[in-house]
Amino acid sequence: MDKAEISKLRNTIIEHLDGHRLSLAFKHLKEMIDSAAQWELVEQLNGLVTSYNYMLQYLSQGILDPERDNILSQIVAETYELTDKTVIALATAQSTHLFYQRHQQYNNRNLMPMIDEYFIEQNKLRLVNSVDDNSRDATAASNILRRCENIESNIFNKVWSSFPIAGADVETIKSLLQNDEAPAHLKSLVLSALMLGSTKFFDAPKLKLLIDNYAWSENPEVQLRSLVNAVIVIYLYRNRLKYYKEITESISALEAQPSFKSDIQLIFTRLIHSRNTDNISRKMREGIMPELQKMSPDLFSKIKGKTPGTIDIGEIEENPQWQQWLDESGITRKLEQFNEIQLEGGDVFISTFSRLKSYPFFNTLSNWFLPYHDNCSAIISAFGGKKHPLSSLFKMMPVLCDSDKYSMLLSIASAPDSQREMMISQFEAQREQFQELQSEQAQSLIKKRDFIVNCYIQDLYRFFKLYSRRREFKSVFDTNINLTDADCLKPYLSDTPTLSVIAEFYFKNGFYDDAIKFYRNMVANHDADPHIYQKIAYSYQSLGKCREALKNYSLYELVDGNDTWNTKQMAQCYRSMHDHDNAIECYRRALEMSPQSVTLCLSMGHCYLDKGDYDNALQQYYKADFMPTARHRAWRPIAWCSLLTGKHEQAVNYYEKIINEDVPTSQDYLNYGHLLQSMGRITEAIDKYRKSLQLENNDIEAFAKLYSDDRRYMVGKMSIPESDYAIVLDAVINNL
Repeated sequence: MDKAEISKLRNTIIEHLDGHRLSLAFKHLKEMIDSAAQWELVEQLNGLVTSYNYMLQYLSQGILDPERDNILSQIVAETYELTDKTVIALATAQSTHLFYQRHQQYNNRNLMPMIDEYFIEQNKLRLVNSVDDNSRDATAASNILRRCENIESNIFNKVWSSFPIAGADVETIKSLLQNDEAPAHLKSLVLSALMLGSTKFFDAPKLKLLIDNYAWSENPEVQLRSLVNAVIVIYLYRNRLKYYKEITESISALEAQPSFKSDIQLIFTRLIHSRNTDNISRKMREGIMPELQKMSPDLFSKIKGKTPGTIDIGEIEENPQWQQWLDESGITRKLEQFNEIQLEGGDVFISTFSRLKSYPFFNTLSNWFLPYHDNCSAIISAFGGKKHPLSSLFKMMPVLCDSDKYSMLLSIASAPDSQREMMISQFEAQREQFQELQSEQAQSLIKKRDFIVNCYIQDLYRFFKLYSRRREFKSVFDTNINLTDADCLKPYLSDTPTLSVIAEFYFKNGFYDDAIKFYRNMVANHDADPHIYQKIAYSYQSLGKCREALKNYSLYELVDGNDTWNTKQMAQCYRSMHDHDNAIECYRRALEMSPQSVTLCLSMGHCYLDKGDYDNALQQYYKADFMPTARHRAWRPIAWCSLLTGKHEQAVNYYEKIINEDVPTSQDYLNYGHLLQSMGRITEAIDKYRKSLQLENNDIEAFAKLYSDDRRYMVGKMSIPESDYAIVLDAVINNL
């Protein structure tokens, strides 16, 4: 049985189990087990089939069994597990995936001896480092540190690739997590390994360890890593948890933890923020950073005597002339956008650090999950075998996740001497700022916990998106994360303040389907602000569902019938549906509320134009043109409408005003060309068409498309002969 067949059969079995069709699941599972040819798997399947048949027999005989539900849940849970054990048995022999390689490598190794060996090496390291610098054997210390890190990696791989995890290993992990002597970074690695293994194959004891450790741990970083990992596994297997009573009871027991509800809300908020990472990265890559890079040479030339790389931002802020230039050039706004995204918790650095994940350090799987600490051999080695003061400073950096801290330090260490010293001095100059931010976090429990959660989720995002073998792993970030879909988490996320925060994030970032869902939940709570109906309506409108949008705009109108914006949006919906009469009526009501609105006046004119009522359209355009804030906005529609109604001289006057008093576009010259051609002034028309073509960068294909798109107006409304329509285009592009 090849890999494709294994995957197909496994998906079929899972589908049948999810649908409570156990008989079909057993049939396909037997097919897999026969191919695996392992008697232990055969015996387990026979036992499950026998138990299930007995249950069906009692049911058909009408025998009451109060334990039936529990027995059924146990049979289903064990069938899921047996399916995964069979997949591993079949895939290990032929798959090149890292999981199966490590499973084969570590399956027969016990966890306890690894941990015992680790503590022996830790004691040696402590002893070597207890002497003063001059007496310390640096080579011995370095070798012991590397052995410790190798064992950490082995422990990670063992925990990650174990399935199903043995009871003895569960007790060993529990003992490690509760051991005050164990380093926090090792505990965190083990917790990540439990999660990573569970994303491949669901293992209830692994999830139970994550849940329980959240209740045990007194270290906030270790505690919150437990919960983030647990939440990810719970979400991925949300439809399966009903068969694991012990798990759901453990989750319910966490309510006794004072921070549990707020922690769940923090995690959900940060997970949904991760959905916007690609948008932020694109904005940074295509918008903010290119503009800053484009402007930087101008900035250097403005500052006399300065060369790139030597500017102190403080100097710029102290010089009013430089600051004025920054404001006028747009750099200030770009920096403000960067800060706004960062303050909202947006992942602004992934596009930068994605290029810094090729160091050998990141070839080791466990290092992607390693909390930052300054006793890392890769960093010490990169700086010449000694701890660099900068590595301690990075502990305080509040804006970088752990993975990016390692990337940054490795990058600095590999830079040329002059550049490295400049970068180091810049970081040292910000030491006080880092200390202040760290102190601020320490004073606010919520801020500190939010930072921990955000940092770890960014680490996970980098692994699942940037690791060289990422396609072998199941990522929660490839889904539209909604923790309220998990029944055991929903009660902690259903209050109106939480729903509001989540809904507003989705709404602001254009995830309108999700925004609607959460706004609907707020409405169901019967304490939502009436403006929620407007936001639901706008979300539907943005999705092109105008009928649903109108229903919700109308609901808001019952509360406030004098809201101009609401009425204007209703008009736009009707216009999108080509219901011109209702659209015009809405614009009329909106204009009664805001009689000096140029936009409303023009929109009403456009609606008449769509309807073919050119006289009323012109009336609205004239009205708009006389408003003091019109600023030429009515000239183009007046000129076009005049052209369509045969008012040629008036159209000529307006096109001349556009060309002489405004900034004419390619479309303006095109329309003017149509007008002149319809008046028989062919030579002048060709001249205007060629100017339109020039503004299209002499792209003949682009211009020809614009020209041909207007055929229905030219031949229909403007009465231009078909032969002239075709030959004039040739005359325009001839000799080009």
